[in-house]
Amino acid sequence: MSGEWSAMDEIDSAFNAIRQRAKTTLSSREDRARPVITVGTATCGRAAGAIEVLEAIESEIAEQGLDACIIQVGCMGHCYAEPLVTIKKEGYPTILYGYLQPVLASLI
Repeated sequence: MSGEWSAMDEIDSAFNAIRQRAKTTLSSREDRARPVITVGTATCGRAAGAIEVLEAIESEIAEQGLDACIIQVGCMGHCYAEPLVTIKKEGYPTILYGYLQPVLASLI
């Protein structure tokens, strides 16, 4: 019986560690002063080049020394316009870009 409790304690400990990491990640994304960039990387987005667009955005943000939160999301519902990217910043309207290519993504 004690072996079962030990395993349960390990599972509980692992779950709590995962939950804490998720809370930390979520709180960092809620910093409203930082722009939040979402990239649709579901199957349709990947087939249209979303991973390359994501890499171009990450590279440009690093090169410019910008502080932004980049989030990979699933299907955004407009598969015909993939790859899709949204940019949201407090005090500004959300902008949705479609049909992006890596060169254009690095410019925005």
